[in-house]
Amino acid sequence: MAIFRDHKEAILAIAGVFLFLPTLLMAQFVGQPVLEGLTDFNDIAAAYSVYFNENALAVILSNLLMSYGGFVIFITIAPSHSGTVADDLGKGLRLFLIFLVANILTGIVTGLGLLLFIIPGIYAACRLVLAPLIIADQNERNPLEALKKSWAHTKSNGFAILFLILIIAIVGSIAVSVFEMIIGLIIGLATGGQGWALIENFVAAIGGTILQIVFATIIASIYIQLSGKRSDVEQAFS
Repeated sequence: MAIFRDHKEAILAIAGVFLFLPTLLMAQFVGQPVLEGLTDFNDIAAAYSVYFNENALAVILSNLLMSYGGFVIFITIAPSHSGTVADDLGKGLRLFLIFLVANILTGIVTGLGLLLFIIPGIYAACRLVLAPLIIADQNERNPLEALKKSWAHTKSNGFAILFLILIIAIVGSIAVSVFEMIIGLIIGLATGGQGWALIENFVAAIGGTILQIVFATIIASIYIQLSGKRSDVEQAFS
């Protein structure tokens, strides 16, 4: 919360443009794959394939924009931050490719781990979760080195990070779902059960954006603790 308060104006501005807006536009004008009634894995995979083929450009652009926005937020809340929002946006562009490569490598490692009964993949993802902060804070231009540093920083704390993120993900997802359900019920009653897609998508986009901001500040606080910049590592996770 302290990290958010210190940078709330910049975080909200960046999140509004690069997280909330693409999410809302995608929900309003593109939508989701049609999975109703599908139970077979092959049918679900085929539905996703059709959806992507029909909306490839929108999906790729929106994901790139949201990834860029998330990375700029990391730059904004990094301990070494000292510039304006414009400076952060420029730095984000210069380091964005490194960030993307690091994310792809993390995804590969996580995917391989998921093949080994799921838990190893989640554990590996938690050990590599600090890579974006390392790139943002230390201007690390070698994605492999960023992953190595994240692995070193999170030594002996992989499961602590896993359970921390898991708890917050569960609580946050439930809170957002309940909020969306309440708004949906109110809209349903007001419209005679017809619903109002724009408002529902607006609320869903707000909820998703809030969760992304929460996770960004959590990862930043973990990085600050484990990098030894503000407090003793053992005391932080004892």
